[in-house]
Amino acid sequence: MKMTSSTLIALAVSAGMFTSAASAITGTTSVSGTFTSTVEVGTCTAQVQNAAGTAISTLAFGDVYKSDLTAQSRSEPFKIAFSGCAGVKSASVETTKGTGGNCSGDAKDGDSFDAGNAAAFEVWKGTAGSGTLLSCKTTSKQNVTISSGTGTMDLAARIVIAKGKTISNVTTGNVSAPVTFVVTYQ
Repeated sequence: MKMTSSTLIALAVSAGMFTSAASAITGTTSVSGTFTSTVEVGTCTAQVQNAAGTAISTLAFGDVYKSDLTAQSRSEPFKIAFSGCAGVKSASVETTKGTGGNCSGDAKDGDSFDAGNAAAFEVWKGTAGSGTLLSCKTTSKQNVTISSGTGTMDLAARIVIAKGKTISNVTTGNVSAPVTFVVTYQ
């Protein structure tokens, strides 16, 4: 094969172009990035409601008779309703004495919440007398499932004779017991 000098020059120039192009194309061997976020506990709006679903701060029993206390027959249903939940699959609820409140009994160690006048209130998950007693002296967490951003814990309060007292100790007059529900979201 007979090559002319112009062919050799073209080959030399072409080879030079590929060489300089190859050295100009250098790849990046790694990149880095930083990812940031704030991890937050999910939350809900929780509200104490009466059986009809109306928000309340006081569960009114109306007039209660001594015979109701002896028979433990007066209870009022209520609930804690959870709504607008974000990032929450369940919640636990525990009862504790409210501001200025105590457990019933002279030693303040009863399961019921002291209401004065030798009366007290029990708090039950479910139905009073057959559900789960939420004790004043021994706190226990009760779980609520949150689904589609809402959940409900059905409760009942029952007025009873205070621990260590008898019906003869009960005096007439207004009675009340502050109870706080502590909610922890999961």
